[in-house]
Amino acid sequence: MNLTEMRARVREDLKDTDSETYIWTDDEVDGALQRAVLEYSLHAPIEQQDDVTTSDGDNELDISGLAGLLQVVSIEFPLGKSPRYMQHFDRYAGHLYMEDVGDGTDARVRWTKIHTLAAESSTIPSEHEEILVLGATGHLAMSASAYTVDRATIAGRYGTQSFRLWARDRMSRYDHKLKAISRSNKVTGKTLFTQDD
Repeated sequence: MNLTEMRARVREDLKDTDSETYIWTDDEVDGALQRAVLEYSLHAPIEQQDDVTTSDGDNELDISGLAGLLQVVSIEFPLGKSPRYMQHFDRYAGHLYMEDVGDGTDARVRWTKIHTLAAESSTIPSEHEEILVLGATGHLAMSASAYTVDRATIAGRYGTQSFRLWARDRMSRYDHKLKAISRSNKVTGKTLFTQDD
């Protein structure tokens, strides 16, 4: 689903589908969705690999062109070694500093990035779209709960309590699903051994 479709899906769950009497503006719904996209990305980021040219005699790599960067996983330099030669590195202010100096050839940077949810496209896997709906609706209901405290509404204090309870349930399910995704993305190291070991 793209952003427009996801926004409509969120409104369905919130029972906020009448454009004449929207409770939440499109900007508010989109903001909650983008927050959920970031949270989802921290648990299941996009994995990327790019070759970045090194400078001869310098250990600094410019990674300012890696849009949506979350984390640098590894730097392979020099390329073509067997086994692969991975650099120890530091990251600071949009630059990477390798342990070894460059020679003008490429270093391979493996990194993770934030997902996107835009008007025409999305990088969210279809099987995880409902997780974002859970998160966005939970955030919006929680904000409605906070907003209605000490305000006169038709439902009185029960409106605030209802929003809060519904939001808690949504956020609990959302957190559970994010943790499950995070666990499934982790690599577990195993060691083979014989009976003599």
